[in-house]
Amino acid sequence: MGVLAFPLFLPLLWRLIVVNASFPTTLEGPFKPVTVPFDNQSYHGNAIDLPDTDPQIQRTVQGFEPEQVSVSLSSDYDSVWISWITGDSQIGDDITPLDPESVYSVVQYGIEGSQMSNEEVGYSLVYNQLYPFEGLQNYTSGIIHHVRLTGLEPSTLYQYQCGDPYISAMSDVFYFRTMPPSSPTNYPHRVAVVGDLGLTYNTSTTFGHLLSNHPDLLVLVGGLCNL
Repeated sequence: MGVLAFPLFLPLLWRLIVVNASFPTTLEGPFKPVTVPFDNQSYHGNAIDLPDTDPQIQRTVQGFEPEQVSVSLSSDYDSVWISWITGDSQIGDDITPLDPESVYSVVQYGIEGSQMSNEEVGYSLVYNQLYPFEGLQNYTSGIIHHVRLTGLEPSTLYQYQCGDPYISAMSDVFYFRTMPPSSPTNYPHRVAVVGDLGLTYNTSTTFGHLLSNHPDLLVLVGGLCNL
């Protein structure tokens, strides 16, 4: 597998800004990307799916404690989405979908170093693939939670935890940094782009390579597998 990340284009952009005295647009391109190659031959053709017994995909939480917690950009720099999953997915002929209303979707947050005194409540859902005939196994997901945080300060480090505080099912404390306001001088300097990750032995290796370059923004173009 060959993977190209795109986190080091700042020097190229700086040269273009100095020469043109303006921020380059796509109309002035195309520009040759500055890339960090990841071309380890040992990974080529070895994208083997992880078995259900692999420790990397075993649950490490109890009951309705959150797992698979993620942060996504919203429509503005001062807003993000916090998402997570609670409960087990099920595959088989005789399955019972979980009730999304059985657990709350709550995020408690604040600026790093202060109290997490802010709280937002979101919504939850369950994805089902149920077949009306024999021969194919039915599937139902865990409870998928989404909470949108708004009114955040730009370029600021926040701390947060998510879950349901009413049943003592909260996550550990995590952190995220908000984006700067968009302008010719404010933009993510390091951007990583990745797609079709799947859930293989190469997935964590690819993520490790991306994160080792400390990107300001990760663009996932699809192909991420959730359990």
